[in-house]
Amino acid sequence: MNSRPPKLFLVVVALGLAFVLPAINYTTRFHLPLHAALFLFSAFVLQLGLAIAPAFDAPQTNWRLVLLLWLAPYCFYAAGTGDFRALAIAKLFAIAILPLGLYRLFPVTDLERLSWQDILIASWLLVVVLSGRLKNIWNVPENLDFMNRLFLIAVAAWCWTFLRPVPRLGYRFALSWHVLRHAGLNFVYFALIGVPVSLALHFTRWHPQWHGVIPFGLDYLQIFLFVAVLEELFFRGFLQSLLTSHSRNWAVSQAIVACLFGLFHILHAPFPNWRYVLLATVAGWFYGSAYRRSGLVFTSALTHAAVDTVWRTFLSAR
Repeated sequence: MNSRPPKLFLVVVALGLAFVLPAINYTTRFHLPLHAALFLFSAFVLQLGLAIAPAFDAPQTNWRLVLLLWLAPYCFYAAGTGDFRALAIAKLFAIAILPLGLYRLFPVTDLERLSWQDILIASWLLVVVLSGRLKNIWNVPENLDFMNRLFLIAVAAWCWTFLRPVPRLGYRFALSWHVLRHAGLNFVYFALIGVPVSLALHFTRWHPQWHGVIPFGLDYLQIFLFVAVLEELFFRGFLQSLLTSHSRNWAVSQAIVACLFGLFHILHAPFPNWRYVLLATVAGWFYGSAYRRSGLVFTSALTHAAVDTVWRTFLSAR
């Protein structure tokens, strides 16, 4: 019997339990009715499960059913909050149908190389994120941007795992000494460069805001799931792996993707934020090293989340 679906179930339950206390605080803060809170939390857990399912080789099914599954969390959310918007579900459908339809209608023949389909879909996902088209979907009790990010992870991970398999995507959740070693080393390497450079450039200042181990751990988990996994899946698992296979030169591919990752941050205020671009490019190199050394998106996401969490806790922007 395959033990992976039960493992997926246990991981989703464990992550769901980790967010119970924040969910209770959130419910209290916004005075959500109990039924709305339960539906909203159910939508979150379902969205989380769909996002990480490909990391456990969950069995694929009919793609029409998969599309319905991708839209199911919004239906749970709308049922509990009463905030059903045709335009919102149309946005989710449009975001998902392009990669799904393009890969189905025009299958990639050489899985090792970056194809025109891949370039088009990568551009589409970047436009979706950078254009702000994901706003006004999850509005109750406020903009729930983390649901959008989990939705994008689900669409990308299912497509690049099952529909158009990226050979070295590395989207597998694994925890080992090997993973922790490379995640930790690349965090230290970046910190030794990034912290002094950011202070010298007056990009940040020393401003510790330590509130204890549990808040720090929850911040880390949120950044890992809602920021790091999505960005590392796209930039390292997808782009870096395919560029490396295409060019046969890992250093050039890793440098190109690090630069693209840096430019991804140029819109942060004040625009154009070249100091952020520089630091993000350096960080991107070490995230790429963590991914390359382990072959896992999970490893570079651990490094990425550590950098962001420590940065947020001990430094602040000038």
